Amino acid sequence: METSLKYTGILTAVPTPLDECLRFTAKPLVRHIERLVAAGTDGIVPLGGTGEYTALSPDERLRVVECALETAAGRTPVVPGIISPGLGDAIGQAQAFVRAGAKALMVVTPYYFRPTQDGIVDYYRRFADEVDADIILYEIPYRTGVSLHYETVARLAGMTRVVGIKACNPDLAQQMRAAELAASKISILSGEEDVLPLHVAMGAVGGIISSSNLIPRQWSRVLALASGGRLQEAIALHATLRPLIDAVFAEPNPAPIKAALTLQGLPFGDVLPPLRPASAALRQRLAEVIPTITARETV
Repeated sequence: METSLKYTGILTAVPTPLDECLRFTAKPLVRHIERLVAAGTDGIVPLGGTGEYTALSPDERLRVVECALETAAGRTPVVPGIISPGLGDAIGQAQAFVRAGAKALMVVTPYYFRPTQDGIVDYYRRFADEVDADIILYEIPYRTGVSLHYETVARLAGMTRVVGIKACNPDLAQQMRAAELAASKISILSGEEDVLPLHVAMGAVGGIISSSNLIPRQWSRVLALASGGRLQEAIALHATLRPLIDAVFAEPNPAPIKAALTLQGLPFGDVLPPLRPASAALRQRLAEVIPTITARETV
């Protein structure tokens, strides 16, 4: 994909592997990142919602980022997530990640306070002043209760450090207006694998998604078709992925993704409270769905 934008393609939101004591364990993450790099992933995103950022201690978050950066070793971008509700924690954690070597961060909209649009702009401006890294905005209003108006996206796109947005707003009209105003300035990256081909048709240049942990090559093919003007083919291929998409979001993320990775021989362990491990019924469903769909992954 020829573009002057800095971040494009399928970036994979990776889960955080935990041992039997529910502490971060590095070995499965190293193996998984090596597998994703070999598959040609366009980026690794640790510590988003899929990475259980809010349930981990600051020290464990830093260890996850250090492990991801060391393993990727410059072969693919590593974009740690910052899922903090307040500025002080967000800046402190971000600065630690930058010291570890992170060049870009995915920063969620500030939540709990239900800020105004001007307040959100002020938040990101202050963050950008304090943290020496590229910023990918992260909008996910059904989790945070905070939405970015399309005009706010355009304002933020004019800030020097803002290079992209992970868009998880289910309002497609809002997404289209945001893309119309900002797609020439920043990377619009879909966070909704359910409708990713449509987001590409509206101006997205990639996605930050979870199910690409399991089928990275097929997601890259969906994106290539949609980006190449072959939207109907992209939609048809996407439809074949539907059973897996439905399964991995049948229970709260990332429990199903961790269960699926374990079935693929990468034991990622359980999830931290208040989340619950994938149910026995879902594990059985995944065991039936995964072989059929992953068999189509090609080298």
